Amino acid sequence: MLKTYWRVVSWAERAGDNFLIILSFILTYEFRDVFVKSIFYKLLPFPLDLNALADINSYFLVLGVALPVYNASLSILGAYKSMRRQSWFQILRSSFVSSCVAFLAIGSFLFLLKIDLSRSFVALFCFVAGSLLFLERFIVLHFLRFYRIRGKNFRNILIVGTGEQARKLYFEILGEPELGIRVQGFVDVRETHNSSAIYDLGARVIASKETFESTLKKHTIDEVIFTEILELFPIIQELSEIAVDEGVMVTFTADLFSLGFVTSEVSNFGKIPVIHYHPAPGVSDSLSLFFKRSIDLIFSSILLFLLIPVFIIVPILIKTTSKGPVFFRQKRVGLNGRIFTLLKFRSMVINAEELLIKLKDKNEMQGPVFKMTNDPRITKLGAFLRKYSIDELPQLINVIRGDMSLVGPRPPLPDEVDQYKRKQRKRLSMRPGLTCTWQVSGRSNILNFEDWAKLDLEYIDNWSLSRDIKLLIKTIPVVLFGNGAR
Repeated sequence: MLKTYWRVVSWAERAGDNFLIILSFILTYEFRDVFVKSIFYKLLPFPLDLNALADINSYFLVLGVALPVYNASLSILGAYKSMRRQSWFQILRSSFVSSCVAFLAIGSFLFLLKIDLSRSFVALFCFVAGSLLFLERFIVLHFLRFYRIRGKNFRNILIVGTGEQARKLYFEILGEPELGIRVQGFVDVRETHNSSAIYDLGARVIASKETFESTLKKHTIDEVIFTEILELFPIIQELSEIAVDEGVMVTFTADLFSLGFVTSEVSNFGKIPVIHYHPAPGVSDSLSLFFKRSIDLIFSSILLFLLIPVFIIVPILIKTTSKGPVFFRQKRVGLNGRIFTLLKFRSMVINAEELLIKLKDKNEMQGPVFKMTNDPRITKLGAFLRKYSIDELPQLINVIRGDMSLVGPRPPLPDEVDQYKRKQRKRLSMRPGLTCTWQVSGRSNILNFEDWAKLDLEYIDNWSLSRDIKLLIKTIPVVLFGNGAR
């Protein structure tokens, strides 16, 4: 089986990658003009230098920088680890992040040495290399999965435990035959045996604590996966030592606690392995979060530019219709409890916060948030601004600063956070936003903070970049028609 020769396979992958990088270099040099004119010339917002390239020998310096940078970055990003559990998105990320690193490294190198080489050549070379590296891995991944589904190149595993966690793990493995994993059986290590809970799964209990070592000798086992870590820790510690001594790979399930939608991942502090539990999108979503932040910066900057007339007219109207400053500044709670100053166009009288104390008994919202129909503190112009969310536009500056995002739970006041129930504090685990599920689900028509919080928590638990884009699209008609506003 291929896994027996994993070192050979790893070196073959490296050799193949280096071949593709060199091939990309040659193809880019020979066909740069064709690539640029047919694909990129009309798409890019800036002109590209399409002067004739210098002799190819002048560009070997680019290749000399690219090869070690690609090899190092691909290794760091885990491109040479087993592809058995990798998705196509992980492969795409390792290929193109490596290309971005290579582009920056080559550009910095040429700048420091003051060497004048074609920018279009370097950019196109990195793009072609990233594309070929992704295509190579994508084809290999699907070939291996096709191969494994037919019973080739599989790994034999033994699951220690017979509880609910073991059952879930077994079903996950059955649902993904392309991983090439076969469960040889379960190990029942409880004093009160629970083997009857497993028999209906199609696998069987083949060992106990006493027969574990002999089972490893009798069967061909590549990996032992331990479940129910907290309950069975003393026994698991003993059995894992036996497995390691037998030369068998040992894996521990990371979901030690029942924490709902919380995701986990393993990393190292030095030589100490640790498990991270993320109540919100974490390191595994780093690329998506990077794109989320990029969208925030790009769209906020564009909107601020397009809305310059609004930022001129609204302050004039505010100044001519009521006393007080144009902007309302207020302390709000952001990501993980960070305090920041939120900006709004002033829509209330200048002593609005003092008047709030007298209006507390007229709160129509159940919970820590204050909402009131026909709030007397709101000016006539302010009612219009709030209905169409124009008062919120200065928060685009908060988005650019990094205090907020375009999409996320609305930022609460510090005294509101003090009244949160424990689970509601999870709202602070993501950067607050200009719009959110609450904003497109009725806004002021939702009169119970519990319902509002549930919408935010459901958004956090199921966050994705595509969901953010859908919420942004849904926000447009809500703002244009003032739906749900009071």
